[in-house]
Amino acid sequence: MPSSTNVLVHTDKLSLAATLCDSVVKSSKAAMEARRSFTLALSGGSIPKMLSLDNMIAAFARQNIEPSFENWHVFLADERIVPPTSPDSNMLALQTDGFLSPPASSNIKPPTSYPIVDSTSNTPSEVSTAYEEEVKSVLGSKSAGVFDCVVCGMGEDGHTCSLFPGHALVTIPSTNHVDFITDSPKQPPERITLTFNVLNSSRGVIFAAAGAGKSDVLKAVFKKVDGSEEGPATASAPQSLVCSKDDSQFPCAMVSPSGDGASLLWLVDVAAAASISR
Repeated sequence: MPSSTNVLVHTDKLSLAATLCDSVVKSSKAAMEARRSFTLALSGGSIPKMLSLDNMIAAFARQNIEPSFENWHVFLADERIVPPTSPDSNMLALQTDGFLSPPASSNIKPPTSYPIVDSTSNTPSEVSTAYEEEVKSVLGSKSAGVFDCVVCGMGEDGHTCSLFPGHALVTIPSTNHVDFITDSPKQPPERITLTFNVLNSSRGVIFAAAGAGKSDVLKAVFKKVDGSEEGPATASAPQSLVCSKDDSQFPCAMVSPSGDGASLLWLVDVAAAASISR
């Protein structure tokens, strides 16, 4: 069924990244005040560089908060089942490009992050089961059973996490928190992923999508609500659009958190949003 979604259109990827970091820090502040811990799941792709340590420090500063990732619990929204040193590893990207490993000289306390178990001695099913147990254990003890925030990317085919169009995990959604695939249409083929079950029970989901290659999917998913359009995006402020969302066509559109107070935010750049129409 169509639903209403807030889409923030940015002039470029840099301003999009700033809004993403601001949104994550705001979510962490609310979670820390409510439960003294923050549970976060992150995708790979361009997300790690958007969430660089420098970008996150700047976001803390804009909100007058001392930068610290203490009591943050950071999971993978999806991961390629590869060795931890593989360039295909999302965890490695988050450690090298993202904020997971601040240098000791910064005096910034790092988060607790959760990589997958050794992929060389475990089957995809075993990797998935072990990660599910860890997700459920931490969410149960720290976050009343649900993620505070999940940051998702979107592929040009409309996939998100490792939920691909037409795949069995999409056509017959899993009841697990974490599941696995061995036939990903993108390399490498073996992956684990959060499922719609856990994504749609989260307190908040943020999508980040940039580039003209994403515009066809966004055109199919979103239509502007009459009277909702504000002025054009500027370097200092994104354009806010209220859009109806068609949940039926693509995995990315099937993510719609439904709990009390749950939020869904789409952050895009002008190139990705160029085809969104009434």
